[in-house]
Amino acid sequence: MIDMHSHTTYSDGSFSVRELLEKAERIGLSLLSITDHNTIQAYQELKNSNIRNIFAGKVIPGIEITTTYKGEVIEVLGYGFDLKMMDEFLQSNVLTFEQKQLREYELIKDQYEKIGVIFNRDNIRFDPKKESCRVAFATEIKRHPENYKFFLNEESITTNSGFTRNEVYNPKSLLYVDQSSLFPSLERTINIIHQSGGFAFLAHTFAYSENIANELLNIIDNYDLDGLECFYTTFTEKQSDYLVQLCKKRKMYMSGGSDFHGTGKINHNLGIGHGNLNIDEKIVEDWVGPYFNNINSLKKKIK
Repeated sequence: MIDMHSHTTYSDGSFSVRELLEKAERIGLSLLSITDHNTIQAYQELKNSNIRNIFAGKVIPGIEITTTYKGEVIEVLGYGFDLKMMDEFLQSNVLTFEQKQLREYELIKDQYEKIGVIFNRDNIRFDPKKESCRVAFATEIKRHPENYKFFLNEESITTNSGFTRNEVYNPKSLLYVDQSSLFPSLERTINIIHQSGGFAFLAHTFAYSENIANELLNIIDNYDLDGLECFYTTFTEKQSDYLVQLCKKRKMYMSGGSDFHGTGKINHNLGIGHGNLNIDEKIVEDWVGPYFNNINSLKKKIK
């Protein structure tokens, strides 16, 4: 069993690197990737043998970089890159978690004031070093029934992820906020991963609005992705089968993971998602296997 999509306290997860490795060891993962949002700080800790040796399985470098496509926020997973090179690209191209939260707060505040959403700024409290401003906004906005008219569907009112995906990130929603100024373009994001010697995978296609699922073939045709995240906590069997067949047809790599955030996401349990994820290492052996046998053989030439 493997998990190629997990988060720690270096982005928006609630588990430290040590706690994540302890859990990975406890449940018997054979392969793990820590894919914090827009940072690889966790891998600095993994240089400490006392930390790394907690987990007997393999660890492949990973990251989840935020970008946009046609105005909607999406994510690209990068794997197998050179840590030093990736760190240099991140410093010059990607906002830190704290910087992003503070700038995103201003974008949302200005937009919602403009359209007449009712909220009290003093009630929107969050720690930009580790907490999402969107969750803080959602909590405050939902306190006022007058705001329900702005929501696209009921899920957006009942869950924070629904508020983010269906409203803030969805151009069809009245609560949409254009965040393209906060992130590198999709093309640049993929290039950052490739130029760092890694492989780029589109993350959780069906976790976005239906716009992205409908655009998937266009994204594949027009951007240099290496693979797709085919197995994910919220995917149906039919959705995973579709992505697997698409990867086979297009000769793309496959990956999968729980998107574990500790207590930050309900039923995204490490390795098993909502209970039955259980991804087999065989789905990634064609690209992960060579990485561990000869790391340099996997790396793309610098473009």
